[in-house]
Amino acid sequence: DIPKYVPEALMLLCEHSHDPDLIQKSIKKALSEFRRTHYDSWHEHREKFTEDQLVILADVLISPSYYA
Repeated sequence: DIPKYVPEALMLLCEHSHDPDLIQKSIKKALSEFRRTHYDSWHEHREKFTEDQLVILADVLISPSYYA
């Protein structure tokens, strides 16, 4: 189960996803690790997030080169 504070904590990280390279890489790695470790039960975990939060997470986790 995801504690209530986790979605907001992840949003704080997302706010810094365009910071200098080292910070950006660390944040994306942390978010990717969160996604990886919660993937199997994501259908349950996603209910802890708002739609806006889910969009923000997706935007940060999808590589810009994906759209190129």
